[in-house]
Amino acid sequence: MLPFRRSPAPAPIQYIDRRTGELRTEVVLGEALVRFVYERIFGRLLRRAVLTRPGFSKLYGRYQSSPLSRRALADTIRKLAINMNEYEVPPGGFRHFNDFFTRRLRPGARPIDPDPRRIVSPADGRTFVYTKVQGDTLLPAKGRSLSLRALLGGDEVARPFRDGVVFIVRLCPSDYHRFHFPCAGQASAPRTLAGPLESVNPWALARGRPILDTNQRDLTLLDSPTFGRIACLEIGAMCVGSIVQTFRAGPVSAGEEKGYFQFGGSTVVLVFEPARIVVDEDLVANTRKGLETFLRMGEGVASATS
Repeated sequence: MLPFRRSPAPAPIQYIDRRTGELRTEVVLGEALVRFVYERIFGRLLRRAVLTRPGFSKLYGRYQSSPLSRRALADTIRKLAINMNEYEVPPGGFRHFNDFFTRRLRPGARPIDPDPRRIVSPADGRTFVYTKVQGDTLLPAKGRSLSLRALLGGDEVARPFRDGVVFIVRLCPSDYHRFHFPCAGQASAPRTLAGPLESVNPWALARGRPILDTNQRDLTLLDSPTFGRIACLEIGAMCVGSIVQTFRAGPVSAGEEKGYFQFGGSTVVLVFEPARIVVDEDLVANTRKGLETFLRMGEGVASATS
């Protein structure tokens, strides 16, 4: 592709809002930048040399934590139609963009499913769920195949999850960016798996690049007497300043805060052992159609098998 030739506009990103059943079209913040770095020669060179490196994202994150970044708040809230009534606003307002980005929910804004035999969504986000991983390999609805061995950082960790179930929850800049535990259990200390920071936008994923299983990510193993072992991953992305873990290793409860992403798009992945959960049929059906389902943190998504 010539650097001066304009690419045709990609198809809009559509998803199902589970609460309303409506088909919605995603508003992509920074669409022009995403298209430039994945579709243009100069953009691809810039991405490989600078934009996917952790140092760039940390530097960008520092700007988003400076008072200068406050200027973008009002316009961002308007463009993304964020309902601020759901969130706590500190006295005097947010100090900078990252203060807004890592905002907390008001009490009661996300009720946690009280049934101890239900898995709850770990975050607000657009979700694909795969119930038939073929051995080590996940064949997603969009993008390239995904290796559990690569995703989890090795054979020893991945072996119990062969033929298991995978949830991929993609967070957008409009979303609540704290993530939570999907059930009660014993949580290990998180382990960071190093890697680049590619965009997790569906347009980038659809180009077939290794992203979810190579991006920098944090891995926590959660052991539950009801649901078995669960691999909980938080995956960084381009312009994510950092992944911050706020929990302590040990006993945790369903819906308990695990941590938060600083500025940027980001993804939470849950991997379950085979035959431990039955996923809600609407999530499976939407995934088969190639449509993500927008879930809110705390709502039930799957049940224990026994």
